[in-house]
Amino acid sequence: MKKLLLSLFFLFFAGFVFATDTGVISAYTRQKIDEFVTERIRLKSAEEEIALNSIKEIKNESLSHLKENAVDYEQEECILQSLYYTEFYEHALNSKGNQDDLREKMKKQMERNINLIEKRSQKKLSAWMYLVTGDVTSYYMTRSLAATFLYGFKVKSFYEKSIEQDESFSSGYVNLGNWLFYAPGIFGGGKNKALKNYKKGLKCAVNPGERYLAYIAFSQINYENKNKDVAAEYLQKARDLNLGSKGIDLIERCNKKGYSNFQYLRNRSGIDEELEEE
Repeated sequence: MKKLLLSLFFLFFAGFVFATDTGVISAYTRQKIDEFVTERIRLKSAEEEIALNSIKEIKNESLSHLKENAVDYEQEECILQSLYYTEFYEHALNSKGNQDDLREKMKKQMERNINLIEKRSQKKLSAWMYLVTGDVTSYYMTRSLAATFLYGFKVKSFYEKSIEQDESFSSGYVNLGNWLFYAPGIFGGGKNKALKNYKKGLKCAVNPGERYLAYIAFSQINYENKNKDVAAEYLQKARDLNLGSKGIDLIERCNKKGYSNFQYLRNRSGIDEELEEE
């Protein structure tokens, strides 16, 4: 039962995109988001310790000048803190960090984000605020059965609202596609619905970082659908962006062994043991 529920809501953590938030968040924060969209992809090919230090430096530099530039300091701080911490969390887990401590910090960020959303009207919230709240919540809930029950459908709602705020929000579509991929049809999910969102994510992607993530998602949904030539084509498109090859190399190894990146991520999360340890 636990495996089924966690499988239902486990999300392939997608990336970020430069959303239109004029008047809601500052140009400074939009610039910092846009810069990190692509930099976080490059960091996936770095050694974990180098990546962790780089994220800390980027976060400290960005936040040190936020107060003097922000339009809505509380919201913009939540967005940037969430953006940097979710990427930090990923690398920290890879380097065998203290998972309990990491998850507790994720919980605090999640609760802060949700509290901010609940006390604001939707028109005063950035698409980014919804997206990063969906991300931190998905990371937190996948390691707890109780949290999965409590927050699973909220994650979907956050991604849907991010798209309502910006209909050209590539990451909103990709992340919603990920939720739909893992959720069975009885809960409104399914591969066909995921594919439709990935196509929209591809269409809306405008910078290298978001193109990379949209290419990866579209590649692997096609692998799942037995369209292996299309899957290989879009993996090559991701490689041609020259943002680092570590992740792409891993996906290609998975595909050669007969499973997609989606299945690899399920296994890595500890949801099931369908794949070999390697």
